[in-house]
Amino acid sequence: MTEQGSNDPREKRQQLKAGGAMKALPPEVVGAVIAHPVHQANRARIETLIEWLRSCKEPGDYNEFQRHLFKAVYEVEERRSQCSRIVKRLRKGESLPVDRPAPSNDSDPSVLATWEFELFVYERLARQLRTVGDGLAWRCFGYDRRLILALSRNASPGMMYGKEGLPFELGRVNHLWDDRQHFTLLHDLTNCLRIADLSEFTADGGILLHEVKKNPQADRSAQMKRIEVAVNAVMHGGTLPGEQLDARLVELNEPYAVNLRQLDDLLQLAKRHGCRGMRLSQGRALFATSIPDNYNRWKDNPEAGMASSDSARLRAIKRAGIGKAMHHIQGFSGDTAARSPIMAPWSIYPFSAEDCSALICDLLGFQTTLSVDSLVDSLTAVGLHAEILLSPADGELSGEKGCYAPGWTTDR
Repeated sequence: MTEQGSNDPREKRQQLKAGGAMKALPPEVVGAVIAHPVHQANRARIETLIEWLRSCKEPGDYNEFQRHLFKAVYEVEERRSQCSRIVKRLRKGESLPVDRPAPSNDSDPSVLATWEFELFVYERLARQLRTVGDGLAWRCFGYDRRLILALSRNASPGMMYGKEGLPFELGRVNHLWDDRQHFTLLHDLTNCLRIADLSEFTADGGILLHEVKKNPQADRSAQMKRIEVAVNAVMHGGTLPGEQLDARLVELNEPYAVNLRQLDDLLQLAKRHGCRGMRLSQGRALFATSIPDNYNRWKDNPEAGMASSDSARLRAIKRAGIGKAMHHIQGFSGDTAARSPIMAPWSIYPFSAEDCSALICDLLGFQTTLSVDSLVDSLTAVGLHAEILLSPADGELSGEKGCYAPGWTTDR
């Protein structure tokens, strides 16, 4: 660790909290996270896993893939648990444990900030790997969003490492393979599957959900009830599990329009030039950045690099015709890996495995900008009334206000 008063970004690690958002961190700390050796190694490992997942065809392929994914997640969570233990000891003023691991870089192991930084990084690695697990789940469920959504409506179970029932779940997975040759998905490897412990995929195309207990006599009524509610919601239109009692699945006939080809083109341009912007239809702008390529291009003059990025983003907004819009709605791809259980994971996007892994690990990122006025026009065109509630940029805000208020204007 460096001495007090230095400019080393590691001096700011006390700001880190495991699971915290990257966007709240200073740029030099974000750079230290991205450049961490284990972070770089995880990106390469995820690229390999995505390529492997895409090649799986038979149950045995998925079974073997899951074994390797489990090993990767388990090792990362074991290290995360060790870092968490050390952080707790140092915060109490206790000494380092004798069996502590060495830091992954050249940091001083006796300093609390070293282990807070390690803990922050390893929490990210676990989420990144679970994005691959989510891709496995989406693939096994035939990319049926209804099943994913229904089984996601529960609290996150937390870390897999140290879970008492894990050996029994693994035992069931192995038994179903050895006895029936059925691939059985371990839900703990995902972020999106939060109801039931396992999904068994039968030879006739069926899916059986399993709840596994360490003690076979333990009460499983609450868990089984959630499973029944989720299945009923998908099969018969019943209410979805969760706190919102009247939530149901609604299937739309309108096809979901995407701009994935344009996004892929823009990502390739960003990898070539560091960053690039693009105009989309309906008052939208798209801006993409490749962190490694942008750094290599501007490493001798980072201020000029930031100015170039801002200029490219603003030009895209102007080309989209929304430069003078009263308000913009922006979305960012960064730091979204395994944050939302219902978000389609980057691992299933129709991009190269290299680009998918870069999106997961935040080496590639993009930003969408939408004019609120264009959104209102689009809602109006399909029979919805929308009112902009935010004041103009030169106005004053008082109290709490929403962004827009939609409502039906036709009988439906």
